[in-house]
Amino acid sequence: MEDRGIDEILKSINKLSVSPEDLSHWITSIETTARHMCGDKNGEKIIFQYCPDEKVTRFFLKDSESRDCLVKCIEIHLPLIPEMLQGFFSVLKYNLKNVNSINRKKIIRSRSRNRSHIARGLI
Repeated sequence: MEDRGIDEILKSINKLSVSPEDLSHWITSIETTARHMCGDKNGEKIIFQYCPDEKVTRFFLKDSESRDCLVKCIEIHLPLIPEMLQGFFSVLKYNLKNVNSINRKKIIRSRSRNRSHIARGLI
């Protein structure tokens, strides 16, 4: 299944007018909670990271259980997230919920203009 929606959402991160450190904090919090919820101690099922210095987003979901954990954790954290970021996470959550299949292939995509890299599972 094509995942242009999620890809576009992830690309939009750098367009947000919020502190990159705040964005990194919330993405890390969600990833940590999701990995704990899914019993993913080694990061083999869920990767959701943002590196503000490099403007790099790393995103990978192994399967639908991992996706469900990430969606649940976004829902848990959403009321605590600053309003400027809530829209981004709401749209990401909506798109993740509406994905029917997970392809376990990992892809690394590079955009040379700002050297952003996205590592993600095809969803």
